[in-house]
Amino acid sequence: MIKRILIAALFVITMACCSCKPKDGEYKVDIYAVSDIHGRFFSQSYTGGEDQLSLSNVSAFIKEMRKSNPDLILIDNGDHLQGDNAAFYFNYEEPRSPHIFPRIANYMKFDAVIVGNHDIEAGHPVYDRTRKEYKAPLLAANVVDENGKPYFGEYTVLKRSGLKVAIIGMITPRIKNWLPEEKYKGLDFLEAEGFAQNLVDRVIDKEKPDIVIIAIHAGTGDGTLDDVENPALRIAENLRGVDLVISGHDHIANIVDPVNFHQKSMLMNSGARAQNVAKCEITLVYEGGRPVEKEIECSLIPMAGRPRDAEYDATFAADFEKVKAFTNKKVGTLTSDIDLNDVFDGPSAYVSLLHKVQLDASGAQLSFAAPLGRTGVIKSGDILYNDLFSIYPYENMLYKIKLSGRQVKDYLEYVYDNWVNGRGPTYNLDSAAGINYKVYRNKPKGERVEIESLENGEPFDMDAEYTVAVTSYRAMGGGNLLSEGAGVDTSDESAYVVDIYEDIRDLIFKQLADNPVLDPAVRTNWSFVEKDAISQQIADFFGVH
Repeated sequence: MIKRILIAALFVITMACCSCKPKDGEYKVDIYAVSDIHGRFFSQSYTGGEDQLSLSNVSAFIKEMRKSNPDLILIDNGDHLQGDNAAFYFNYEEPRSPHIFPRIANYMKFDAVIVGNHDIEAGHPVYDRTRKEYKAPLLAANVVDENGKPYFGEYTVLKRSGLKVAIIGMITPRIKNWLPEEKYKGLDFLEAEGFAQNLVDRVIDKEKPDIVIIAIHAGTGDGTLDDVENPALRIAENLRGVDLVISGHDHIANIVDPVNFHQKSMLMNSGARAQNVAKCEITLVYEGGRPVEKEIECSLIPMAGRPRDAEYDATFAADFEKVKAFTNKKVGTLTSDIDLNDVFDGPSAYVSLLHKVQLDASGAQLSFAAPLGRTGVIKSGDILYNDLFSIYPYENMLYKIKLSGRQVKDYLEYVYDNWVNGRGPTYNLDSAAGINYKVYRNKPKGERVEIESLENGEPFDMDAEYTVAVTSYRAMGGGNLLSEGAGVDTSDESAYVVDIYEDIRDLIFKQLADNPVLDPAVRTNWSFVEKDAISQQIADFFGVH
């Protein structure tokens, strides 16, 4: 009986201590974050080039910081399972082995890992496997299953430097606009702001934290309701009870001091590929059992010039050697150079290759393809598997969709309006194969593209229906080319998707297996025209150029 009373008393005392606020005084918590690592696990090049920044540099830096502050918090803000040969290798080539990134996250003692859109892109087999391997919680509160229940963790609460710190994880809600359903089957992605406020209120009510952090894999954005993809600034400006917003996704390193009328808050974004570590120091002063002062200071700490972690490198040396061997495997022969920079003034060998792969694999009548933002030259001679990552760096699948001739024309008008005005990323600068056409730079939008015929010489019909090969990113609405350009309702893919094929990089690999000699011929089915025909005739007559 006495033992039971003692246990009950201890339980009451323990619960009372758990619910009590810090004693009067000053408290500091340091939060460090990286985002969009994109497989940058190794500093060494697989092909013998110069070393690069990686998580090895970050690991050395964090170890140094822990010497003076073992209570620091370390967060990964998503997009770690895509973008490098190492991520690809452990995603798909060794699917039964423990994945390298959870092992790295455990080694570096991350306190929370956030799910990014490219982590979902890796597919259920990959993220369902890795989620079991992290010691830290894997968070994405606005990803729910068919019953509306969180599929990943919602938040975690840490005790640091005498304070309770709640970390809520979220992801950009636009996943369905970029990925085929099989990548996220059974999942839904809720829009951020209203959902976030309800969750913050629930966490504050239940956990009574001293500090609340939202780590969202979404870009900073412009703070407007129109930017559904990148709501981080809007969250930082409008939510009650949030001290710090950690953003990512857009690869733009920045620190923002938002105007939030509810309380002092900050936003930080480390950028991408281990270029920076974002740091936030939060200082709270308690008097009478409540916080009376709060100071938040954020900064970006460049990793350039910082040492690597020798112990980290040794720990993952065998993994590096596996990826290096995989990377340097010969898969074919290239008869002439492919210049990845030669894509902006007309047809190029690079984009022509993408068109050929898409048309051959799908049997579609037309193809839309764009350069994928990489620079450099792939030299003639042996093609290594590593070269396929330069040719096609993303894990996009191939789709065949149907569009009317009018929609094809409107799509291209939208693209070339952005192209000639220098708007948007290069991966939205699609050109077409399967049709012969000219683009008049100096004509107004809607009149720039003149489609002459199909490439086989048959007439092009505005009222006819054509099959078009595109990437999964494009088919799901990426870049808004289908929705705003062609006027397609991308919310109902069954209305326009005809067929779905494999990952495009795998299709390139399989074509090389069937025909290992690659001759990168340039399609000549389209060109830019500086002046319309009448203006050109007048200029030619007067000798004006």
